[in-house]
Amino acid sequence: MPDQPTPTLVLDFDGTLCLGDDPIHLFADELSKLVDDHESAAEVRRRLEAFLDGRERVEDAEDGYHALFYLGAPFALPPEEVAAAYRRSRERMEAGEGSAYAPEGIVELLDDVRAAGVRVVLVTNAPSVGAVTWLTGVRIAERLDAVIPDAGKPARMAEHLSTLLAQSGAVDSPEYLASVGDVWVNDVEPAMQLGARGFHIDRYGSGRAPSTASAPTIEELYPVIRAWAQDPVGLLASQT
Repeated sequence: MPDQPTPTLVLDFDGTLCLGDDPIHLFADELSKLVDDHESAAEVRRRLEAFLDGRERVEDAEDGYHALFYLGAPFALPPEEVAAAYRRSRERMEAGEGSAYAPEGIVELLDDVRAAGVRVVLVTNAPSVGAVTWLTGVRIAERLDAVIPDAGKPARMAEHLSTLLAQSGAVDSPEYLASVGDVWVNDVEPAMQLGARGFHIDRYGSGRAPSTASAPTIEELYPVIRAWAQDPVGLLASQT
């Protein structure tokens, strides 16, 4: 175990590193193939678009996947069929369908935090298929120290974070871990409960709390992430 804890930056994939709504559109397309009521399926797609455009709220959804979960609940699709549809949408991404883009300046941010001695780990509910190839293409994969796919967030997030803390010698110094993501319950709440840092990308202005810092885009969080990388202990959680 190292004498000095190694800071660990945990990143989400969809909505954090991988931006753009085409991936959720592909998933919605695969789900619609499972629904016999085409009129209702079309209404789900309409409401999804309104949510993604910020014109309509859907329960307490924080991203398109949460919105689809709520909107598709009346269809009562078997979980295994939903999971298979999700994987097919990722296989379509792997094959080059749809488009997505990385946040501006993310490569420079990762270079900076790694230069400060920070370990960078991707923890995502997405499977490796469709993700690793994309990450390689935007030059992020080579800047990741580890990738944990099919992570089972939020149920298993505390487990993953605790393991990472143990690996970095920071069990008694959780402030040496920071988690960044756009779904508070998945990425931020588990970190805050452990005493770690949580940076919330609050695209739709949910106002979920607590978090160490919150902003509508990850780019707006770069300064505080850089500050944490330089001084994990000195950056105090706002608890707001």
